[in-house]
Amino acid sequence: MRISSLNVSVLAVIAVVMTLPVQSTFADADASVDAERIARLEQRLSQLEQRLADTEQETKEVKVLASSAVASGGNGASVLGDQKTFDILAGSAWRNLRWTQEEQWAGIKKGITEEQVVELLGKAPRSVKSMKPRVDKVLYYETSIRDRSNSLRGKISLKDDEVVSFQKPLFGNTSQTK
Repeated sequence: MRISSLNVSVLAVIAVVMTLPVQSTFADADASVDAERIARLEQRLSQLEQRLADTEQETKEVKVLASSAVASGGNGASVLGDQKTFDILAGSAWRNLRWTQEEQWAGIKKGITEEQVVELLGKAPRSVKSMKPRVDKVLYYETSIRDRSNSLRGKISLKDDEVVSFQKPLFGNTSQTK
């Protein structure tokens, strides 16, 4: 067979025609895989949205039950638990802690041990090791770290397991002690 420009042209057209259906088939396969994947993701998203809505509804119901039981003057125990459970649900659990009561701070003095502090006030919500040479550890008694304007904050500094300084929370109009 002689190679002529006509033969080359015919071969080029045949080659192009033969590759077209193959490319189209690959594109169709990719599109169907993508469509299936998108359908699965949409179904999963729908399931997750339903679970979130159900959980939000349950949370609302528990809060309503808790607040209605407390408001009705219940004895503090119910299907949901005791008064502490209601306080936690209402976001006011810190109100019943020993350190939030002014009379508990009366026993805090320089020289008492950390164990005595814990006996008087309870375990500190937050404590940190100090970088200062005169202080080993600082105990923070705080109702809220984020809301500084509407919170009780007390601080006790310890050196060699003894109180070296303290700052009482502001109870009403009383001044802080050091």
